[in-house]
Amino acid sequence: MHIVGADNYHEANDAVREILMMYVDLADATAGFGHNADVHVRFDPFKFVDAEVDDADRYHYVDIDLLRAGSAVAILCAFYDLWLEEQEVEQQTLTKRFQAAVDEKRFSRFPDIESVIAEAIARNSAPIEDLWMNQAVAPIYRTYVLGFFARLAKRGRSGVGRQRPLSTISGHSARRLPNARYRPVADIQPLTSGGS
Repeated sequence: MHIVGADNYHEANDAVREILMMYVDLADATAGFGHNADVHVRFDPFKFVDAEVDDADRYHYVDIDLLRAGSAVAILCAFYDLWLEEQEVEQQTLTKRFQAAVDEKRFSRFPDIESVIAEAIARNSAPIEDLWMNQAVAPIYRTYVLGFFARLAKRGRSGVGRQRPLSTISGHSARRLPNARYRPVADIQPLTSGGS
């Protein structure tokens, strides 16, 4: 497990930036999981999927919930690409890393993602016409990606839903966002243009 603190929070923030780019790409380019959806991910998502924050120094500006969830989604994106290769999963060199993460319960905060990866490894392969994987990842996309954007939209400019700073360091607020509750977004209304 990786600890985010004063000496390395910049790395975690860079990872969050890449996660946001991935989320936008998932929502805009493919409206769900698609081939090479993790193209913006240069960090190692296995490093952050179960990361913790060093509360001793509180010198961090990292949305740890987004960092963990986005890392789990990035891992699933990489696995999704592996699945699309139409080869047996067990023959892929990366499969051992996915299996180890499942075995070590590194996805404990994301049982839905863990379940899809474990099931896919157990299935080992599927013909291209088998829609199981696409059906399995659709609710994950709605829960984490669309859910993230829905929470942002709900906050709006009013700041509703934002937590007060825990402490102030050098005139900047150091805060941790509340534990996000990731729920599927059943229906997101499109934005309309025009007056009301």
